[in-house]
Amino acid sequence: MADMTELTTALTDPGDVVEAWDDLILFADNHGMVVESNNVRLKYLPDASKVDTSFWEALALETKTLEDTLRRFPPRQIHEITCCDGRSFLLRIIPLVSSLAPYGGFVIIATDNRPMEALYESYEERLEDNITAWSDSITLFNAFFDAALDATFLIDDEGTIIAANKMAQRQHSKSEHGLSGDNFKRLLGKRFHALLRNAMHTLQAKELWTKNVVAIDGDGEGFPAEATLRKITFTDYSLYQLILHDLTEHEELKEDLLDQKAEVKEKEIALKQVLKSVEEERKEMREQLTSQVKKQMLPALERITTSDTPEVREGYKSIIEDQLVDLANDSSGEFDSELLRLSPREMEVCQLIQLGRSGKEIAELLSMSFETVQTHRKNIRKKLGLRGRKASLYTYLRQKPSLS
Repeated sequence: MADMTELTTALTDPGDVVEAWDDLILFADNHGMVVESNNVRLKYLPDASKVDTSFWEALALETKTLEDTLRRFPPRQIHEITCCDGRSFLLRIIPLVSSLAPYGGFVIIATDNRPMEALYESYEERLEDNITAWSDSITLFNAFFDAALDATFLIDDEGTIIAANKMAQRQHSKSEHGLSGDNFKRLLGKRFHALLRNAMHTLQAKELWTKNVVAIDGDGEGFPAEATLRKITFTDYSLYQLILHDLTEHEELKEDLLDQKAEVKEKEIALKQVLKSVEEERKEMREQLTSQVKKQMLPALERITTSDTPEVREGYKSIIEDQLVDLANDSSGEFDSELLRLSPREMEVCQLIQLGRSGKEIAELLSMSFETVQTHRKNIRKKLGLRGRKASLYTYLRQKPSLS
């Protein structure tokens, strides 16, 4: 009994380590009879701490002898025992060495399973919740990832492609196994490999790296693209999201716009040359008209002013009218009696209208405001007798001989 007391003290003294776990500890002699306990009570085994009874009876192990108990529950192993109301506890039987108990004996430890079961259930529930949330997150990520309109890749620190969306597979791969496991270098022209690798080393979380590059399609052909790199940092590692936006249509549209701009420029130059030529012809025509007026009509006007006879004046007046009509109805088509009423600037506006130019184009070509062009159009319609009529000025001028 003294040895048992010393053993009990040795096992229960230092910081009450044993009792801290709420374990029921029984000390039995070499016959299995309980001689002492740590007095921890298990609610479903209220008499388990009772001395002078066998430990298998105290713990309701449903065995009859020590030999039967040790055979069914071998020492130094952990056994789960189910007892009253479905409760369970863990059983450990530890034989005492002779240095501690010369007559032999056992230490029996019964650990209540309820806290462990509750902890297990709590962790199991949390684990299931986390697994569900993780699964939902993956589903959502895959939905967004595959729905992206641009080729999108996930790349690890080594530059290996670990995932590629549908657009990426369609744009950069023709093989059945896809792009996973390949190096990112197959996606870009050689001169961009070092640039992207350097960006991966220097990029910080939440930063973006953007660069116009030459991307490589599934046939090995290059095409213009905008590369965007984003770093995604986890606890122990990082991934990189690489987006390659195809700029082929953008570049083609840009080239088309440049071609159209060049074509418009050429037409503008040609039109200005035409206007210059028209102006020169107009100047020559005015000089000819001035010469004819001086030679033919001025003498007649002078005679009208000096003649006292009404018949003579009327005669010269008829001569002048006939000469004006002849000038207006010149067989060359260079004159129109109705257009003679217009000013030189109005004639220029008419020429451009006849050519089908818009008001804004006329304003630009003649270096005047759009409002000024509209004022000229109004005056022209008035002088030509079109005011109040539904006929358009363009239709009217198209019926006339070319003013150019």
